[in-house]
Amino acid sequence: MFLRLLEENRVMTLATSSAEGPWAAPVLYACLPGPQLVFMSRPTTRHVRDLLQDPRAAAAIYPAQTRPLRGVQMEGTVRVLAGREAVRALRAYLARFPAARGKFPALAAARGLGEVRFFCLRPQRAYVLSEPDFGWGVRREVPLHHLTVTSR
Repeated sequence: MFLRLLEENRVMTLATSSAEGPWAAPVLYACLPGPQLVFMSRPTTRHVRDLLQDPRAAAAIYPAQTRPLRGVQMEGTVRVLAGREAVRALRAYLARFPAARGKFPALAAARGLGEVRFFCLRPQRAYVLSEPDFGWGVRREVPLHHLTVTSR
């Protein structure tokens, strides 16, 4: 169910914290094995500035409809991708969001040039909340060590 929810949705709310206080930002993501969630952002954004000070983050992924409530909550660390890892992230991102092709200097982003960079959230803990499967307000921890994510 965890992997299905990652595949079905496209927007992740990423929560960070710094001396300025807590912050949350929506980001479009793609999945890599691990599981790893890759996203693009500008280094000047508040969430990236926060992550450069403290790489710990929390994230939530939920569909737009509110009933029945189903979604994912995670905590982990985020790092900047470079080199081959960034190129892999670019491929996964463009496979998931083909409309993004040509809208930004994608190769420059993968190479760490230009105004955007690729980042990777690697969850250390994850939970699924699913009213239809577990009942109201019940979430279950997901054992991440054995999951295989397709690159989409």
